[in-house]
Order: sequence, then C-alpha cells, then structure tokens
Amino acid sequence: MSKWRQVIPNIITVIAMVAGFYSMVMSANGNYLAAAQLIMLSMLLDGIDGNLARLIKGTTDFGAELDTYVDMSSFGLAPALLAYQVVLKDFGLLGTAVATAMVVSGVLRLTRFRIHDPYRGQKGYTGLPITVNACWISMFVFVTESGLLDREWFSLSQGHLATVVWTSSMLFMVLQVSRVRYPKPTKELIGFIPCVLFVILLFLKIQWAVSSAVTICLACFIYAFVTPLVPRHPVVIEDEEEEPVVVPHP
Repeated sequence: MSKWRQVIPNIITVIAMVAGFYSMVMSANGNYLAAAQLIMLSMLLDGIDGNLARLIKGTTDFGAELDTYVDMSSFGLAPALLAYQVVLKDFGLLGTAVATAMVVSGVLRLTRFRIHDPYRGQKGYTGLPITVNACWISMFVFVTESGLLDREWFSLSQGHLATVVWTSSMLFMVLQVSRVRYPKPTKELIGFIPCVLFVILLFLKIQWAVSSAVTICLACFIYAFVTPLVPRHPVVIEDEEEEPVVVPHP
C-alpha cells in the first residue's frame, strides 16, 4: 500500500509532463488554443500531484525531482514556444531573444528553487514562481485565439494591450530570479479549489472559458505585483514542524 502512495502522485506528474509536451506539439502545428489549454491542464495536474502526495503521505525525493522537470517543460519551454509561434517569430532577433529569455529565466528560477528550497515551496517562494508567466502568456493567447473579441483591438502583436502583456511578461522574468518573497496560495484547499475550477472552465463553453482566462490573467498580475507589498509574518523555518524534502544532488 505504501508503494502505491508513492506511485500514484508520480503517475499524475508524468501525465502533466505529457500534457506539456503535447502543448508544444500543438504550438508547432498552429493549434494555439489547444496549446494554451494543455499548459493549464499540466498546471492543474502539477498542483494535484503535490497535494495528493502530501495528503496520502506519499512524498518522495524522486517525485520532487520529477516535478522540477515537469515545471521546466510545461511552464518554461511550452509557454516560450507558444509565445514565439503566435507573436515573437514575427519580430526577428528581438522576438527570439524574448523567447530565449523566458527559457533562461525559468531555468535559473528552477535551479535555485531546487538547490536552496528544501521545503519545495511549502513555506513560500523566493522569486516569482515560473507558473505565473506561463499562465499569463497562455491565457492571453487563449483569449486572442478564442475568436470572441475584436482581434484588431485585442492584439498581442501591436497596440497598448500588447505593450502591457509583453512588458509585464518581461518583468515577471526579472521577478523570477529576484529575491522577492511570495506566499504559496494553493497550499491549502481554500486556495487550490478555485484554481481547479477556473482551469476546468477553460474546457467548457467558450464564453465561460474566456471569462476564466481573463480572471486568471488578473490574478497573475495581482499576485506578481501586489502580493509582495502585503505585510506578512516572517517565516521561521527552524520552528516549523513540517519536514523538508531532501533533494539529493547528482
């Protein structure tokens, strides 16, 4: 029984990685709506596996390592490829540089997370989580590809909205490698369940899906730029009862 407690969360993690891979396949094939949905599906599964592992006491070093590679593929590479295919490839070297910066920032963020955070985010994060920029990019692409809004106004390639989207994304990349502290809002069910519902809405009626996508974008903006300004009690690791996840170095 204890073996299955460890295996089940890892199976979910692998499915999350597959969703991230197929997002890249969809981006390469020009199906950007599906690519954005798959990034969010991977994010949902990535949240479920960790919460389930802690719930059934099935956390392992292997699962913690596997989760980091899912983060890189689904929330680092997949959004960068999606952004490049949808908009950035039309801007030549500059577009390529921005897409590359997404990947590099994500790699640096996850490497520091792996080495310096034995609690794997359960006590909060140093630097903006890589998932925020992944949500931001994929959900704006989702809305533009939905066909519900005027694409001349709601454009990611020109205009005021495009400026806000890409400027915010670049600031997210900087915050990912910063020392700014962020809480983990989905550690408790009261924070995780709404996230699940918003992702599920992306696969239902398109009007609901677009509303959900816009809400997710707004939540990302608030989390990235407003949350660090809210006073919080300092986290004293030594006094916590929760044991850290020990990650072996290769």
